[in-house]
Amino acid sequence: MRNGLNITGVSESVHEYRDNPEEAVSDFRVVTPLPAPGEDIAVSRTLALRDGTYRIARDFTLRHRLTLDGGSGDPTPAESMLAAVAACVLTTKINGFTSRGVSLNSLRTTARARLPLGADGAPAPGAVLDALSWSTDIDCDAPTATLRSINELVGAFSPNHQSALDSSPVEVTVTVHGPGGSEVFPVEWAPASPAETDGRAVAAEADVVWEDGSESAYTTSLTADGETRTTDPLVVDQAKQMLGIDKGPNSQEILLAALTAEVAGLLRRDPALIPVTGARLYGSGRLDTRGMLNVVREVPSRFHDLRLDLAVDGDPAHGRALAAALGAALSRAVLPATLLARLTVAVEMTRDGRQEVSGLTTLAQTEAVRDEVTRRQLVAEQG
Repeated sequence: MRNGLNITGVSESVHEYRDNPEEAVSDFRVVTPLPAPGEDIAVSRTLALRDGTYRIARDFTLRHRLTLDGGSGDPTPAESMLAAVAACVLTTKINGFTSRGVSLNSLRTTARARLPLGADGAPAPGAVLDALSWSTDIDCDAPTATLRSINELVGAFSPNHQSALDSSPVEVTVTVHGPGGSEVFPVEWAPASPAETDGRAVAAEADVVWEDGSESAYTTSLTADGETRTTDPLVVDQAKQMLGIDKGPNSQEILLAALTAEVAGLLRRDPALIPVTGARLYGSGRLDTRGMLNVVREVPSRFHDLRLDLAVDGDPAHGRALAAALGAALSRAVLPATLLARLTVAVEMTRDGRQEVSGLTTLAQTEAVRDEVTRRQLVAEQG
């Protein structure tokens, strides 16, 4: 046991994943009922996840503020996306340092970005989070070379960070549950063409502080016109079967909740919803440990297979109108556009006030890291 984690079984799992690839797959799901037109809060709930052949109960609630100037102390979806990136980076680092035998005294990761605004002061339709970066402050006795090595590997194998670097499309459907059964309608969408703006933006930030094991606490903030609003601390953790203690949602569930909340907020006033009832937006995504541990080079290390499904109760005759409405909402959303883009992310690591690592990460760079890891693995296997 080191840093509150027991990773002794990981090496045995690698062999199992090669022989039984279905055991390497974890599918996460959340559901967000569409808020009423006058409500400015979206409430998401995590659903049971599939970890290999096991079904794991997950029942956490995540709240999001749907306007930048609302009175709620909840984070906006953009803030939670940054929290999801920072928490995933931090967790990957904890695992990396623990596997190297490094004891951590403290660890903190902060993610930042600019949220472009439109003429109405709301997030610009179809905009991408700008100037995404993360920095980590660490207290440990490891040499600088180890810090740099772990930071490089985190860039290549942190799933949510990889989702920011790579293009991560979201597949979208509408499911209408009617008296005669259910019918599924595909949704086509693309980010709205960026409109001319005056360059205004709000600064978003998420700060994640390691507690123990896989448990961390995070706060988020928005700064506009010199004023900063900061949320109360929230918990991020893993399921017990995934080296956690099940105290809160994990970083993938936070990302899905942010994604569904933003889209639900943009869709909630559409007239296409009037003839139907029970509208709820499901979000899902997949981790494949074969990619995260580089067991199979072709498997992505990012959080992938992202899906949204708007489920409603009513007449399937309304399905196409609902699909068009959902596509229009998606085209205005920031998070789907950000996931679809390939970003360059600035990264940094400091210790005792000194900068140990600094640079830019790109998909090409991290793919080269995976290629080198694969080469070394092959050399080791050939003995």
